Amino acid sequence: MTVAVLMAWLAGALALPIPLPPPPDLHIVFRSEFVYQASTRATSNEWWVSDGKSLARQGDRLSIYREDLGVVWRASVKAGTYTETKLPPAGQSAPPPAADKVDMHTAGYEWEPAFDWVVKASGQSSTIAGRPCREFVATGDADYAEARVSFWGCDPVPGVTRNPTDTVAAPLRSVSAKRMIFDTLAKHGGAWLLAAEEQQEPAIAPTMVMRVRVETLEAATAPPGTFDLPPAFKKAGR
Repeated sequence: MTVAVLMAWLAGALALPIPLPPPPDLHIVFRSEFVYQASTRATSNEWWVSDGKSLARQGDRLSIYREDLGVVWRASVKAGTYTETKLPPAGQSAPPPAADKVDMHTAGYEWEPAFDWVVKASGQSSTIAGRPCREFVATGDADYAEARVSFWGCDPVPGVTRNPTDTVAAPLRSVSAKRMIFDTLAKHGGAWLLAAEEQQEPAIAPTMVMRVRVETLEAATAPPGTFDLPPAFKKAGR
């Protein structure tokens, strides 16, 4: 009887679903360049993302998102200070930001062209951050402006559910160009953005160029303390 009970317990235990391990953390390092006239401004960016946690580093600036603690920290490594913003409770959206006061001297100068895009696969391929990528080329036409965007997409890393496209595209200046990239990659199997070059030619201003390119892309476990504030940091204003 004892053996029969033991065998029944083992059979039941084996029938229980085995919990799946969490997806691996994702680590990305990418470089952005803004070229205007004879000046080039380059910035290095790092991004770690895990379940309910993320770290974004741009120069000496940190942004740490902690869903488990309900906070977002924004810190200056140089100053050793941080600010803290509370996240809204689960299921509750954040309140809308306060409307900016309108400056009548500059009203209308943040005009965003509404481009009509024509997108084509160029047939070119390249390896970026160790991943095979394919190129897309888009031309945009709007009133008083023209734009050209070339961008490279790769297939998602197997087993990784965290898509880095939003983060890599963040430095691009045109909202219309970002939306076009997102739509194009979604139609191609949810490909990830690993590089892009955006050129805008306003009618009465010099050409502006923004480039982004991923240098490191890996699925790995974040080092201990990645999503924590350095202990020596002090809250700003104290």
